[in-house]
Amino acid sequence: MLTRAFNIEFDKLSDHSLDYMQGILQDTRITTILSLKILSPEELDWQYKEGWNTIGALLSHVVGIETYFRIEFVEGRKFTDDENEKWLPAIEMGIHLPKLIIQQPVEDYVAQLTESRELMLSELASLTHEDFTQRIDDYDDETGCNLAWVLYHMAEDEIYHRGQISIIRKLYNDR
Repeated sequence: MLTRAFNIEFDKLSDHSLDYMQGILQDTRITTILSLKILSPEELDWQYKEGWNTIGALLSHVVGIETYFRIEFVEGRKFTDDENEKWLPAIEMGIHLPKLIIQQPVEDYVAQLTESRELMLSELASLTHEDFTQRIDDYDDETGCNLAWVLYHMAEDEIYHRGQISIIRKLYNDR
């Protein structure tokens, strides 16, 4: 059974800051998965109003953003055309929302969330402190950003969307 660890292990990776980030990412994802419990495809695809996000769309977005950040910022490459076609709807949502309402069981989302995080953690294991902290010319023209901030932002985004999922579940149960 999946459980939270409640402490972050150090001395596993090449740098304590990487250990810390890995611990944050692991706990964020485990908490997200545990919050899903048993959801039906109907609940995953339910919209409060037309054009509103669904729980399934938000979960696809979390996986899409993580995939984008891993490829763009950790691997240091752009999406291929096939990757862009596959992930763009989940990343942008909005007008793509109908493509994300797919009657998929919660177990499929959990598998995608698990695989995506395992790929990210595997990539992190090979990084150095320099990789983690070097300037990336993105997000802010003046200061840029670094991978530490990108990964923090990714965890922050997931937690934010987990809050949205909680609200959607309450609305669904109150209908």
